[in-house]
Amino acid sequence: MAISWDAVREADHFLVSVIADNGGNGESCNTTNTECSISNVTCGNTFRVQVTSVRDTCRSQHSQTHSILSAPCQPQAIRGNLDCVTNSAWISWDAAPGADSYSVSAVGGEDYTANCTTSSNTTCEVEDLACGVLYNFSVIAKNSKCESPPSATIDLQTAPCTLAGITAVPQCHNSSILVTWDLMEGSEGNTVFTATAEARDQTFLSCNNTGTSCYLHGARCDLHYTIIVSASSDQCSSMRSPPYRISMEPCPPTNVVVNASCEGRSALVSWSPSPVAETYHVVATGVDGHVHTCNTTSSNCSVPELHCDERYAVFVTASHENCSSKASQNVTFNTGPCQPDGLSVTYHCQNQSALLSWTPGDNAVDYYGCAQAGNGDMLYCHSTSPTCTIPGLDCGTTYNFSVQASDGTCNSSFSDPVQSGAAPCPPDAVEVQLLPMQMEVQVMGFSWAQVTCNNTDYMLKLTGSLLGDSQAQFELSSYWTSKTYFEIPLPCGSAYVAAVESRNAAGTSNPSAPLSGTTAPCPPSGVVYSGNSSFATVSWNASVFATTYTVYDDSVAPKAQLCSTAGLSCSLSNIASTNLVITASNMAGESETESVSNGRNCVCV
Repeated sequence: MAISWDAVREADHFLVSVIADNGGNGESCNTTNTECSISNVTCGNTFRVQVTSVRDTCRSQHSQTHSILSAPCQPQAIRGNLDCVTNSAWISWDAAPGADSYSVSAVGGEDYTANCTTSSNTTCEVEDLACGVLYNFSVIAKNSKCESPPSATIDLQTAPCTLAGITAVPQCHNSSILVTWDLMEGSEGNTVFTATAEARDQTFLSCNNTGTSCYLHGARCDLHYTIIVSASSDQCSSMRSPPYRISMEPCPPTNVVVNASCEGRSALVSWSPSPVAETYHVVATGVDGHVHTCNTTSSNCSVPELHCDERYAVFVTASHENCSSKASQNVTFNTGPCQPDGLSVTYHCQNQSALLSWTPGDNAVDYYGCAQAGNGDMLYCHSTSPTCTIPGLDCGTTYNFSVQASDGTCNSSFSDPVQSGAAPCPPDAVEVQLLPMQMEVQVMGFSWAQVTCNNTDYMLKLTGSLLGDSQAQFELSSYWTSKTYFEIPLPCGSAYVAAVESRNAAGTSNPSAPLSGTTAPCPPSGVVYSGNSSFATVSWNASVFATTYTVYDDSVAPKAQLCSTAGLSCSLSNIASTNLVITASNMAGESETESVSNGRNCVCV
């Protein structure tokens, strides 16, 4: 054992203490150098090493204790026996102190070598030995630091092989092996040949025949078999074939487990590995008929590109050479929910909330709605049905709305976003003030209440018809303005419907409640005066939307009313004035005057 350490200033010398964990005698070393060697260290032991520095009569505290493992001891009591079917040797020995693993070496002359290793066992099978060779077997013990010297050797002579080679073919799913061989030269027809198969679990199968083949029945899946043919019951005689190694088909995979990936739309399928399988084939079949597969040489495989919101049945088969196992038992699982679609958003400006609705998923049990503002602020809602209300929206802010589904285990991706703004409400009430008719045009002043939302503009829109003519339609609007008042002139005899919209950066509101009305009527047309100054009748044509007609004496100020009627004529008596006028009126006001001529149209009596 070589021990070294860093130098310590002003130290005269150093004392080294080496103590075995098994309680044996300790070793020590006294040196002025910074290293020390100790010989005759006991094998297979752990030692504790400490170093102390000394100056005059003073000693330092000892160094931190360092543990070290010595080489394992040489294995003892080596023994072995031959297995004449597999042509292998089972070597065993007594455990060596300090050993973590062992290696067995077999040497036969100059041309034949074989070996095996084992971790904690003290028995190891050396396989693939040649026929009729004398082998020397030895064992070496190992640990993480060192190897022991080789053990004493033992000699074993393998059985000779003089029969011709054989062939063995597994019968897939038939629990049997067909063994064939060539007859020996000069053999008699009544020679009985025995085929013997030894499995890895050291169980045996046998069959015999005087011909050149026989079936070994009872072979089990997942086992390797070593087969020989001998011409007698003595398997170690010279009348034997070389060993032939085959594997039966794999057993159906067991312990199939499926772990679905929520994000990757895939499923990791795992199972207990087969000792003989070379490849595995995984099949996942969805209820919708789609089939997804994967192949692997390991005991797990990821099935990709699965459909969302789908129930799958999974089975696994194992393959070896030309044989495949039967399918494992089906394992079913559900993939995560699909991304919701059909998202629509209905904004309620009165309480600054948004109602989200979407198409429900088959396996979803929870839904999470989300509204994200441009500044990153997020608002959420949760529901078990395909509708959800998000409150607390900021008026004037535009949001990206989306929804996510969950089946309790997996969450879907968020739906495609729907952009919508927390637009202002329309004004609650629109009012109109009517100015007097001028030039057969009436100016109407519309006003409305301010909406509680920042940076809001308004637009007044009017639709209607002229003089009650459905073919004479009009549509007018103001420009967008932050004012809450706007004047629009309309011709006499017009019917209109007025509404106001609000808008800001988030969007435009619905129109306000409609306000319907008419302007004051136009002056009556076709006015006729008949009679004389004592008695006369004034008649006229109807004016659209007029409810009352009034005849005035316009020669005085203010003009004097002579008659008022809802009809289309009026009788007058004792008419002194020659300046008569007529107007039409309704709730919106009175038309301009139309002159009544009593000179041109009079009938003299």
